[in-house]
Order: sequence, then structure tokens, then C-alpha cells
Amino acid sequence: MTEETGALAAAAAGVPAAAGAQAVPRVLSIAGSDSGGGAGIQADVKTIAAWGGYGMTVVTAVTAQNTQGVQAVHPLPPEVVQDQLDAVGSDIAVDAVKVGMLGSPAVMEVVSAWLEGCAAPVVLDPVMVASSGDSLTAVDAAAWVRLLDAADLVTPNVPELEILTGERLPDWESAMEAAGELAERHAVTVLVKGGHLDPDEHPAGVPDALVVPGEDAVVVTGPWQRVRSTHGTGCTLASALATLAGARLDWEQALRQAKPWLAEAMGRGEALAVGRAELPGWHGPVDHGWRERGRS
Repeated sequence: MTEETGALAAAAAGVPAAAGAQAVPRVLSIAGSDSGGGAGIQADVKTIAAWGGYGMTVVTAVTAQNTQGVQAVHPLPPEVVQDQLDAVGSDIAVDAVKVGMLGSPAVMEVVSAWLEGCAAPVVLDPVMVASSGDSLTAVDAAAWVRLLDAADLVTPNVPELEILTGERLPDWESAMEAAGELAERHAVTVLVKGGHLDPDEHPAGVPDALVVPGEDAVVVTGPWQRVRSTHGTGCTLASALATLAGARLDWEQALRQAKPWLAEAMGRGEALAVGRAELPGWHGPVDHGWRERGRS
């Protein structure tokens, strides 16, 4: 891979990486395993590869799930997570980190402590509930505070933002206000995702807002995707942003590349024929490899 392609200049919007960027961003995903392959570690590794990065993993939990939902969640012992962090960190340079489902407050503490010594940009996807509605992570306020303090970008949807702030957010305006307060409190950039909003109330498109402490919010709007291939979208977006950050793009540049790429992946997801789409509870994966497949 050449430095140009490794730095992702050939990707969707053609934004060049900053001078001195690692040719192949080395991205660590700290998340749970999804046996169905649509979310979690599996989605992260596919996404990192799709954006030209080298993916590494720390598995925090093993889930039994498919396109119909989550059947079981088995958090790993904290010492097993620590062993993985030590193994990767002692040998391989990390250009960016994506954090997803951690499974238990004890694992959250282990990961937070490791992140506090990590110089690479950290993208936190605060996974609490799967697309199917199944709960994935116990809510522990103190553990979340430490984790948020260690992150550079946190990517909640509106329901997750409600949990993080303890506030009822009935509309986009209240979500933006809460995101601003969260950003100030933890000195973190907040990407508020509007995918759970009512399309009829936002006919111009689905908004995603980057909220930076002390700055005006940047809202990036894209067309609504009226599809059922939504499983793993949060994991996928966060991993794309982390990989682009590993190539030293700023958050706005990264979002403007990752958002349309994800929309296309969602639109192509059902054609993968994963799971039984004829069933009413089907939540299929996105097509992480659509761009590479089109080039072959």
C-alpha cells in the first residue's frame, strides 16, 4: 500500500492526510464480539480494513447474537482484558483507538486506566443498547465519568445521550444543549447522532452534530436511509472515524467522509442476504466491503 492510499486520500471525499501521518493507521478496537458478524469487534475490523487501516482487537465480552437480536452476553474477566491490552500495547504502536461495548463496570475501569496512558485519539461509542433493543452494558455512573474523561470523541445517539446525561431529551434542540454540557464537563468532543429522530420532523435529512467545547457546533446532514440494515451502524461509524483520525484527519473531515460511506453501506446491506430478512425482527448488517468490491 502506498503512503497516499494508506493515508486514505483515495477514500470518498479525497481529503489528504496531514503531513507525517502513518501510511497504514494502526487502530485498536476495544469491544465485544458479535457472533453474527454485523457489529462489535467484527464490524470494527471490517471497517478499519475498508478504510485502509490495520486493525487490532481487545475483546471485552462474547455475545451470542444474530440478525434477530441478542441471546446472551458474557463479559470477560477484567484480567483477561488487561492481558490483551498489555500484549498489544507492549509491542505495537497505536495510532487510534475505538472503544465500544465493555460489558461490566470492572472492565470499564481497566480500560479507562489504560486509556489514560494512551496518546492516540480515542473514539468512544457508548454502547448500551443494541439496534434490536437488547441491553448490552450495565450503567455505572462513576465508571462512565472516568471513561468519558479519557476519550477525545464520544458518539452517542439521542437515547444514549439521555442515559449519559440523566436528562429527558424530547427534541434535537435539547439534545444539542445536553451535548454541549457533556462536552464542557468532560473536555471531550461529542458527536450527537440523529438517526433515532423522526424523519418527518427533519425532512432536510438526518443530522449529526459535532459539539466541541467553546465552539459552534458543526452539523452534517445526509439523506435518511429507510432500510432495515442497521445492525452495527454505531460501531461502524466510530471505527471509520477512528481510522480517519489515525490518518490525522480532524473530526469534521472524518465525519464528512465516513457519513456518506456508511449510508451507502446501509443501502447495500440487505443484498448480502445475511439472516432471514422476511422475519419482522430482522436487523441486518451493513455492507462494509461495498467500495472494495466495486473496485475489483
